[in-house]
Amino acid sequence: YCDQVKQSPDGWQVCLQLFTKVPERRSETRLFALQVVEAMIADAGVRGSANGAAGKLETTRKVLLEFVSTQYSGDRYRSEPGFIKNTLAHTITVLGLAMYPAQWPTFVKDMIGLAGIPDATGPVSEDGASVGTGNLQPQLADFLIKVLSSLDEEMVNRAVPRGAEELARNTEIKDAMRVADVGRMANAWYTVLSQLAGTHTELACGVLQLMGAYVSWIDINLVVNQPFMRILFELLRVPALRCAACHCLTSIVGKGMRPMEKLCLLQFLGVVDAMAQLDASDAEFAEEVGRLANVTGIELTSIWTDKAATGEAQAAACAMLEQLLPLLLSFLSHTQSEVSSAVFPAINDVLGVLKKLQREGVALSTVQQQFLTQILPVLVEKLQYRDDYAWPAPSDAAAGDTDGSLDEDDDEAMFSELRHSLRVFIDAIGQIAPELYDSVVLATAQDIFRQCSQYGVSAERAGDEGGRGRGQLGWVRAELGIYLTQAFGERLSSSKGLRFGGTRFAQPNGAGSGTLAIATLKDLLTMMIQSGIVGSSHPAIAPMYFENLVRFGGYFEVERDAAAPVLQSFLGATGVHHQYRSVRPRIWYFLHRFVKLLPAPALATYSSDFVSAVAGLLKISADPSSIGVGSSYGLFDSQLCLFEACGMVLAPPNLEDSTRMALLQYLFDPLFTGAQHTMNAQPPDQLLQDQRALLQIHHYLTAIGSIVKGFPDVRADKAASASAPEQLSASTMQVFLKAADMCVAILEALCTSHLVREAARFTLSRMLSVLGAEALPYLPRLIDSLVSSCAVEELLDLLGLLGLAVFKFKPYVAPTASELLLPVISKVYGFLDQVAQTGATGTDEAVLLQDLRKAYLTWIAAIFNSDLDNIFLAPQNAQHLVTIFQPIATQLAADHSNPQSQRLAFGVITKAIQAWLVDPLGHHTLAMLTPAALAAINNSASASSESSRPRLRQAAAQALGVSLGSDSARETREQFRQFVVSSVLPACFAAPTQAGFDLADAQSSLVVAEIAGLLQMMLLSGAPD
Repeated sequence: YCDQVKQSPDGWQVCLQLFTKVPERRSETRLFALQVVEAMIADAGVRGSANGAAGKLETTRKVLLEFVSTQYSGDRYRSEPGFIKNTLAHTITVLGLAMYPAQWPTFVKDMIGLAGIPDATGPVSEDGASVGTGNLQPQLADFLIKVLSSLDEEMVNRAVPRGAEELARNTEIKDAMRVADVGRMANAWYTVLSQLAGTHTELACGVLQLMGAYVSWIDINLVVNQPFMRILFELLRVPALRCAACHCLTSIVGKGMRPMEKLCLLQFLGVVDAMAQLDASDAEFAEEVGRLANVTGIELTSIWTDKAATGEAQAAACAMLEQLLPLLLSFLSHTQSEVSSAVFPAINDVLGVLKKLQREGVALSTVQQQFLTQILPVLVEKLQYRDDYAWPAPSDAAAGDTDGSLDEDDDEAMFSELRHSLRVFIDAIGQIAPELYDSVVLATAQDIFRQCSQYGVSAERAGDEGGRGRGQLGWVRAELGIYLTQAFGERLSSSKGLRFGGTRFAQPNGAGSGTLAIATLKDLLTMMIQSGIVGSSHPAIAPMYFENLVRFGGYFEVERDAAAPVLQSFLGATGVHHQYRSVRPRIWYFLHRFVKLLPAPALATYSSDFVSAVAGLLKISADPSSIGVGSSYGLFDSQLCLFEACGMVLAPPNLEDSTRMALLQYLFDPLFTGAQHTMNAQPPDQLLQDQRALLQIHHYLTAIGSIVKGFPDVRADKAASASAPEQLSASTMQVFLKAADMCVAILEALCTSHLVREAARFTLSRMLSVLGAEALPYLPRLIDSLVSSCAVEELLDLLGLLGLAVFKFKPYVAPTASELLLPVISKVYGFLDQVAQTGATGTDEAVLLQDLRKAYLTWIAAIFNSDLDNIFLAPQNAQHLVTIFQPIATQLAADHSNPQSQRLAFGVITKAIQAWLVDPLGHHTLAMLTPAALAAINNSASASSESSRPRLRQAAAQALGVSLGSDSARETREQFRQFVVSSVLPACFAAPTQAGFDLADAQSSLVVAEIAGLLQMMLLSGAPD
């Protein structure tokens, strides 16, 4: 029914009468009536010029003005609900926008007149006498303020999106208002401020807000004159109005103007002197004055650096800015962060100019140097947490964080942002005055560590026991010392030149000796470690302490004796066993990073103690609710850092094998037993329905893989060796092979589970890297199980794994790769054919399929680049050779929508021509086949010389039982030659001539270059066609 009323041609008339009817109807009914009227105004068009609209708008204007003048002039205005008054003001505003100036040229005049304010258009006289009091009605003045506020919202406010026609209309309206109506508004503002500020503070606040909003586009002289400014500066001392007055003044100072005009404005206002005289003890008012100081500083800095300004203007702006600097410093020093952050933009601009002067070799003035000297201690002080900062109790953190990670609340996020801004300022001062930076930042950190060494540190008390710098150290300054250490080190390493004990280093701009600076950082880290500051159990201390040690890990290259106490701290009560569960995962990660830093021989000393210390943290408990986006598993992801770290401490060759075996058994036995128990607890078909059990198995297998990951990869020159990798003992290898057996067996039983496939793929890929060729027998079983049930995303990872395997284990992987070739290719084309028939269901699937094409072609290219091309000629694959390459030539190479895959397709065919038509007997390495080598192929002496030396391609052929010179091999190559002539050559000329092929595109140019290389290969093959 409501929609019918809105759409009815006469519905607006009924609603207009309904709204103004006396006695009044229910507020909800009247609100709906106004909405219908507004809908009619909107239908009239942006300029109210729709057919028949003029009469409707005029009728509406008369009725609404009559209603306001008769009904709102008495007590009814006070009882009228606020939302009705606001909606009516908005309705009159959009009506005025549609009719002004053509149909309702007196819009502004009429609205001012309703409030009983005399009509005046000129500027307010010096004594304010040109503005009369008239019959000023406060309630209608309030309604006028609502209309003018709504007018700004609809016409000027940049947050409201508008179309081009509406923007053009608004520009015309503003131009028309500037003629006389803006002057009327200014006189009305002055009248309200001068007559009602003392008795109706809410009206004065509304006028001040209007002035701040309108000043951006009206003549500044209408409000910046003696009468207005006299009232405005008086209101700065009225507690109820001073915030609004200061905000208005901030808008005036920030108005866009030419540099000289802005300087004159600031000099006329005397705003710097005025701010110095204000009582800003109230935090809310201090924040507003801080914003005023901030805008003033930004404007003065802009004039100072503006090349268009005269030298005198720049000097005057610089002098005024130097006068403002103490004010900026006082607001920056305020205890409330809202007040401090209000002046950040101005501070940033000032420091930016000073940095520029320093780079240009211009000496800073005494005032500027004094400012830097005063501001740096303030910035350092603001870096620390407040004494009353609330941290959750350990029990609260443990209960509320099931994933072991404490989400940053609003306070923490705001403090982090505040600290980041402060760091930017401190680092800027470090570039301007490095000696000052060292004397404050470095000295503060050193004093904190000395105090900690002498008196200890508290976890419960925020402040120092005997006051700042005296007695037992509180956690606030303890955390500050660690943070300043990080800041000092990051400043040294910002140019990527931080090298402990190195002969080459980078120096910060303007700093002294780089060697001395790095030595200072080394000494500072030593003080931090020896202070025992990490003994505090406060959650803010340990994470940053350990982060510093990892971030500046080069320290342990020159201070190797420090590794033992640091590792002891890692494994202690304030390390991996921290009472706050919320910080444990981060410490586990830093422990993993720290173990990686240490040389392998040194780790052997700590192996037993390390495993014993973390063993209690390795218990696996699957929680299906912890599964997040992107294969995230909550706390278990952090546990994997511990498992891998255990692997790293057991890997050193100098560790006694008996010790390693005992510790491996200690780690592996719970994982083996747990996995077997879970598998035996219920049949596979039931197990596949139990999400928790599957996740538990996933965690067991992934933990095994992480331990193995801690061992180093087999050396590249040993990867393909048939013998065992040298770095693994026979007993260690047997443990890993047992784990691989179990992993494959579980995968074969539960291959339809995505979780199990993911875990098995991760674990067995690590086995391949560590065990080398010993793990190759597991590869077919792994691929068979994965290919049977994997999704597209998994197939992408699988193709990457296969590409790595053929590269690392050539040529001995040739039989395995030959066995897997057809199943994998069949799976790839199965996905591609399915989508070709049904079409991609969305953008994500289309992107996945593009990635699949690219991964597939990259895998085929890896086979050729690894000199395993002869797996295609194996008896079980040779008969499918043309079938394999047909889609590459006719589909993938013809798809110009993806130039990268198109180039890869032509590149794969080029490699095949090189292998089977240019160098069929395998004399050359395909990845290194240069034009000079190609030219030498037809030289029989060279060929005979090359044939006397074994090649990987020939070794792979022998492993496959393929004779490259046999009749069957020649027949297969001849079939491929015919395929190239009949299918590939036409594709070479068809691809660049397609309608959508863009030769101007850089990717397409690479495709053309690849096609040219393919044609060159055909010429070198000596094909008679």
